[in-house]
Amino acid sequence: MVVGIITNAEKDPELSYTCQVRDFLTTQGVIVYEWDFSKLLTFSSYSAGLSPSLDSIHDTNFWVVLGGDGTILRCSHIAAVHDIPLLGINLGTLGFLTNAEKQDGFEVLRKVLKGEYEREKRMMLDIALPEQEALGSVTAIALNDVCIGTTGGLKVFSLYVNNHLLDTIRADGIIVATPTGSTAYSLSAGGPLLMPASKMMVITPICPHSLSIRPLVIGAEDTVRIIVHTPSPIYLDGQLVTEPGCDITIKKSVHCATIIKTAKSHFYDVLRKKKIL
Repeated sequence: MVVGIITNAEKDPELSYTCQVRDFLTTQGVIVYEWDFSKLLTFSSYSAGLSPSLDSIHDTNFWVVLGGDGTILRCSHIAAVHDIPLLGINLGTLGFLTNAEKQDGFEVLRKVLKGEYEREKRMMLDIALPEQEALGSVTAIALNDVCIGTTGGLKVFSLYVNNHLLDTIRADGIIVATPTGSTAYSLSAGGPLLMPASKMMVITPICPHSLSIRPLVIGAEDTVRIIVHTPSPIYLDGQLVTEPGCDITIKKSVHCATIIKTAKSHFYDVLRKKKIL
């Protein structure tokens, strides 16, 4: 078996826990590769043929990701394109996507090496980005959300669903989130919680300049198009990818993030533990 370890050095600055994980896996007869989290691309632009310089990426059975949800998100873009499962061990705070806390990491690794786990598929989004000087017109992916706007000043957006004009929205920004992303920025902006396995997207305006504008849940097979009338930055999973944007198309991706789960806890249990409910 071959396993990759990706560590967020901000969460493990001395790399002491990383070394413990590497040594544990080695003693179990596992071949281990280690990669620098900071060198991962901020998003995967697969239509442009871009890929990270990760040696032997195709050889790994799964990646152990040491960090928090942000680390998982950053890794998920590349892992999804190469169909690599992710096992997250939480060294951060919330840890919605991680499988275990730091103190339980080795017990979880033992279970996975014995095959005592499930693979949980998480929907991702394809985002057709506008022309960019460096990349040209490309398609990127996101696990949590696409966020357009948020920097100071009211912006104007034309929102289309399946080529039908839904509304012209005046707001600080708009978030289009997956079920996974419904617990993140969309939730903070007043959006609803969606079950992780549900086939939906949620469109959440940020501070809309109207009492009638509310978050909207649509089907996973729907296509969202947002025409931005006020120059606005575009963020994928919290990472700035272009500024300004003008015409963005968002739909369900052909790629999925694969999250390794060893616990049987229900999503509601996680919400209660993380004090979301």
